Amino acid sequence: MPLSFRPVPDSEPGLDDVDVVAPDDVAEADAAEFGQVLADALAIDAPAPDTLAASAVDALAAPAVDAPEHAVPVADAAPLAPAAVLGDALLAREPWAAPTWASDRPFKVPGGDAEGAEGPAAPAEAPAPVVKPVPAATTAADLALAAALRRGLPLDEAVVAVVRDADKAASADLRALCHGLADQPATRTAGVVGSGVLALRSGIRDLAWDLLSSVDPADAGRLAPAEYLRAGIAARAVEALHHAALWVCDGVVADAATLLELAKCFLAADEPAAAREASRAAHVALVDAPDAALAASLDYLDPWVEKALGVRTGTAQAPEVPAGHVSFAVIDYKAPDERVSSSNIGDNVQTIASLTHLLRHEGVRLHAAGEATGEARAENVELTEAIRELQGRVRPEHALAGPEGGVDVDLTVVQRDVTHLDLVPEGTWMLAFGWYMHNQFDLRFDFPFHENLQPIFVSFHVNKHAILTPAAVEYLKAHGPIGCRDWTTVHLLLNAGVPAFFSGCLTTTVNTVFPAGYVPAGAGAPKAYVDVPAHEDGDYITQQYPAVRGASAAANLREAVRLLDSYRTHYGQVVTSRLHCFLPSWSIGANVDFRPKNDADIRFAGILDATEADRVAMQERIRRVVAAAMTQILAGASRDEVYAAWREAVAPEVEHARHVHAEAVPAVVGAMDVAAQVARVRATRTVVEAVAPRSAEAGTQVEVAVALDGNLRSQMEVVVAGVVRNTARPVRVHALTREHTGADHARLAALFPEVTFEWYACDDVDYGPVLGMLKHITVATMDRLLLPDLLDHVVRVIYHDLDALTVTDLGELFDLDLAGAPLAARPSVSYNYRAGIGNVIRSTRLLSHDAAAARDLVRLTTQRHHWGYRSFNAGILLLDLAVMRADGFTEEFVPYAERFGLNDQDVLNQYAGSRYVPMDARWNAWPTQEVVTDPALIHWAGPVKPWDAQRYIHAKDAWQAAEGWLAARR
Repeated sequence: MPLSFRPVPDSEPGLDDVDVVAPDDVAEADAAEFGQVLADALAIDAPAPDTLAASAVDALAAPAVDAPEHAVPVADAAPLAPAAVLGDALLAREPWAAPTWASDRPFKVPGGDAEGAEGPAAPAEAPAPVVKPVPAATTAADLALAAALRRGLPLDEAVVAVVRDADKAASADLRALCHGLADQPATRTAGVVGSGVLALRSGIRDLAWDLLSSVDPADAGRLAPAEYLRAGIAARAVEALHHAALWVCDGVVADAATLLELAKCFLAADEPAAAREASRAAHVALVDAPDAALAASLDYLDPWVEKALGVRTGTAQAPEVPAGHVSFAVIDYKAPDERVSSSNIGDNVQTIASLTHLLRHEGVRLHAAGEATGEARAENVELTEAIRELQGRVRPEHALAGPEGGVDVDLTVVQRDVTHLDLVPEGTWMLAFGWYMHNQFDLRFDFPFHENLQPIFVSFHVNKHAILTPAAVEYLKAHGPIGCRDWTTVHLLLNAGVPAFFSGCLTTTVNTVFPAGYVPAGAGAPKAYVDVPAHEDGDYITQQYPAVRGASAAANLREAVRLLDSYRTHYGQVVTSRLHCFLPSWSIGANVDFRPKNDADIRFAGILDATEADRVAMQERIRRVVAAAMTQILAGASRDEVYAAWREAVAPEVEHARHVHAEAVPAVVGAMDVAAQVARVRATRTVVEAVAPRSAEAGTQVEVAVALDGNLRSQMEVVVAGVVRNTARPVRVHALTREHTGADHARLAALFPEVTFEWYACDDVDYGPVLGMLKHITVATMDRLLLPDLLDHVVRVIYHDLDALTVTDLGELFDLDLAGAPLAARPSVSYNYRAGIGNVIRSTRLLSHDAAAARDLVRLTTQRHHWGYRSFNAGILLLDLAVMRADGFTEEFVPYAERFGLNDQDVLNQYAGSRYVPMDARWNAWPTQEVVTDPALIHWAGPVKPWDAQRYIHAKDAWQAAEGWLAARR
């Protein structure tokens, strides 16, 4: 007998607020076993209505008879099996399989803390602060907050509502507001929850969960239930699922929009029963507050929830494949997340191209999956008929002999981005092409594929680190070699140990089903401007439009054929920026002018620069290697036999790819003569010896380096104060400066008589255009790249950013054993910046002017560093200058700034890769990106600084205390 539960009346929902009713043999169930209790409550036990659904309806005081027409009725199907323990699916998933849209943004999350954005910040005037203009977005947020409070909204609800809805340009100011509130006991909840919502928006998911899980669950459910659940799923925290399900059950969440978001999150976490109940509660909420857009979104989501529930409970089964039939997958592009359900007809062109490699074999008899048992769905029957139409268009010169007596092929539809929800017969073959990087609800990728799929990878593309988890890498190895659409993917996969080769783009082969006997457009025919601005001599056409998303797979295939036919029969020329318009148009013989938006786009390396002969070779290569596998598939060969044939067919291509991958990249050179520049800066060296030096008996001298321009004079004073105040040993400071004079030297010497200063003037150093320079830092931070050669008399040094403060003895960090590594640094924690290869790929997006540079950067990275290396924050570093000199760091890597547009942190990561000692978090503690408890060195990375009089920030009191200590010395 299953357990059941009922919420305790008049109490806050939580793990201790569950009254368990159980048979005697389980009466001793502990509250810690709540996961099973809740799972049983969520299980569908027909014919009785779901416990959770009934509770939700009762709590909202909305009888079922008042549900709107779009509401999903309670299913009265056969009893379904109980759901598994809530959270099992989440825990089974690999850590960090969850992506974020923010990870696609170059370098800095707009309005957020760019973890890794260390170095000198925006100018801070001294001594008197200058009031800066308030950004318009901040003014709007301030007015919104005031308006909410005037309406009588409680402070915490008003703050969270404004934070959630404000323009991201106001994020820095809103963070200051939330930090100030969080540091006051009376307003802590408002500040903590507001900070958590901001952290989630900025892609700092660990911090979001740390903050949101620290407040009372009742407050989290009242203020930010969707953000709490989203952050919890990203952190793989099962308690987030428990609490959110209770909030739905108890009616704590009654807003339809929020309930919709909860439903989406539950679905992404593979908890469809909970998703169904959240959706039902949302439908009920819409009775009293109708909203057509929300209703439409719910109507879109509900079938996916029911589909997932059928898969999870086992009540929906894949159709049987008759003996002797081959099961083959046809890729479609629908998804539970409306944002990523494709509206691009070019995707369907890819599907057509993939199907040609099946249809060119003679004697293939096509069937809809389930047709033999009468279980074929209408849409699958329609799709099979559309594919038969394609079969009738196969050009004779591309036809291949099929198995003697023919072969029956059952076609089953799979959705590119959610194959785990598809009913896939065991042993289904699939040509896996394109990319699989469309995440669902900003929470997960659905890769690897459904376990019943047997993929042959050709024209595959990947450029996001999040999809190549260890499990994904092993999956690709098991199903390789991988035919890649572009050379970038080849290099990434070979770097990860996956056998791969350059296949080129599958759409070059689409002409198989576009017969040669057509009537081309006549003289004077208009041009087709496809997703580029049109001129008077032609028509504007877009290949991306909403109707594609809602149309059936069959309708989209037919439309794609019609569109391609028109490119060669109605239009005299096709002008386009889209790859999946250019290549198929070229393939079918249309006159096409390709105008890519970015010549350096690494997604198309090997395609954009392909000649006519290269494209022909691409066609022939794809047809040849795919035919080797497809012939075996249609002959009924075993899985092992098919993959053996595939490996044999592509072996020469893999060997060639490995040769290309290993070829030396030309040495990186820049306009600057690095050695000469170092010599000129070294010649400016000015040494100001300590007049009251500390005794050598206190220990070895601690070497500290800083880099700054004239904007940060007062900040340098505070930084040195933090070092001197807390460090017992002698200290020598190496200052790499711009816009400084002897007066600055004298002022620092007077303030710190116990410190020896070495000053270096870097004013004339020009690194060229540093495309990756962050807004709130200046070029002075680049000067630290010269440290190994400038300080040729120093063995090791601590580099110390000027937006950081030492609060304990630096001698401990200075003595850290580097075990032969060139540096120690703290690994990045932000999801957006932690993957080294992800940062490199983002950097290439800035190189639209130089395709060769973008491709060289990828090759250099994949040759030098292994896949999966973790990037580090360079704000606080312990550098072994002797090792860096032996490596020739300055001469080799300073030119990376000019050649690839890399900022100083990127250059250092490009040099070290994983060859660094991870620094303990306390030596580079980030109050804007984590909960700081016991810091040794506080680093205010990001645009909000502790000296900003207009903004509050956590740990600002430490900076102010150092200023006070310094003032007493003046």
